[in-house]
Parts: sequence; C-alpha cells; structure tokens
Amino acid sequence: MQANEPSYFEQMAATWDVNPVIRSLVEAVVEAILRQVQVTSRMAMLDYGCGTGLVSFLMAKHVATVTAADSSEGMLAVLRKKIAASDATTIRAVPLDLERDSLPDDRYDLIVVNMVMHHVADTEKMLRNFYSLLRPGGTLCISDLDTEPAIFHDAQAAPTVRHFGFDRECLLNLLGEIGYLGAQHTTAHVVRKPIASGEERDFPIFLLTARR
Repeated sequence: MQANEPSYFEQMAATWDVNPVIRSLVEAVVEAILRQVQVTSRMAMLDYGCGTGLVSFLMAKHVATVTAADSSEGMLAVLRKKIAASDATTIRAVPLDLERDSLPDDRYDLIVVNMVMHHVADTEKMLRNFYSLLRPGGTLCISDLDTEPAIFHDAQAAPTVRHFGFDRECLLNLLGEIGYLGAQHTTAHVVRKPIASGEERDFPIFLLTARR
C-alpha cells in the first residue's frame, strides 16, 4: 500500500493476505467495480497502491493487463512471489510513488485505488496525476473510508494516515473541478471491527467512479 512511512507496510507484508477483514473488503470492492464499470478484456489497468496484489489478481481475470504499483518493496516482494508461483503473465509489479516520482509513460483504461487515498497527503495532486495517467474515456475507481473520528486504524498504522476518511460529495466536487466526468459513488462494503474501547463499530467503504 501507498504511504509516507513504508516501514509499517514492510512489516505487514508477510501476513497481509491472511487478514480476513482485508480479504473481505477487497472482494467486495472488486464486485462493486464489476457492477459499476463496464470492464472489458481489452483494458490496461493500473492498480495503484497494490500491496500484495489482492485486487490485481481478482481484476486480472477481467482485463488485458494489470500494472501493480506500490512504494513498499516489502509488499512488492510478496506480490512478485505470488506472480511467479501462479504464472500470472498479465500482472506486472512495479515500484511507483506518485507523491514523489515523475509520472510514468504508460497510460491506462482503468485505474483502481483501493484504501490508499487516506495515506496520501495531497489529495488533489494525486487525483490530477490519475487524470493524466488515464486514456481519454478511461475510468478511475477509488475505494476508501467515509469520514471517521480517527478510530479506524490501530496505533501501529496511525502514523501512515493523512486523512480520517473522506466526505464523498467533496471528492465528487474535486473530481469535477479537475475535469473528470460522470463521477458517482456507492457503498461497496461495511467493515465491522473492534475499536480501542472494545466495542465493535461499522465503517462504510465507498466506491467512487469517474471517467476522463
């Protein structure tokens, strides 16, 4: 996953895939994408902040190619082992940090950004980067937390967080200002998890889609 402090994600990489909360969330988000977007087998897809590639592997069945990009070498190392073990020739793992790196030359028909944006300091700059990376008519899919009172992440993950979720309408307005078309949102999933007080709480996860 993308973050300014990659050490947390390096530490979590080895056990990321066995977390049932993460797996359920990813599966629900991918199902929502397939409902909301006309995904075709000709599409070149960027999975930005791909982590260990859970989204990449599920989406690879539906698109032509997946560029799985992340700033965490630990996450990418796990992903590369999975690619080698499965002979998934349409998935390519690449290091990329769009908060610091120059834009790559490749352009995409579909960009998926799952639970990444709350780790990104400059939301507008990142959305503009995605706009530049999309081909005309291409689609951006962002899944993330609704605004929450800084209780979703545990103490270990907290230093990587830049936003405590997002207001959906604010994001829609920002996308429109940048030039995206047809922006819309839906609730893709609800994460139910214990918080510091010991009680369980529901955290909605939205899927926002928009076209260039």
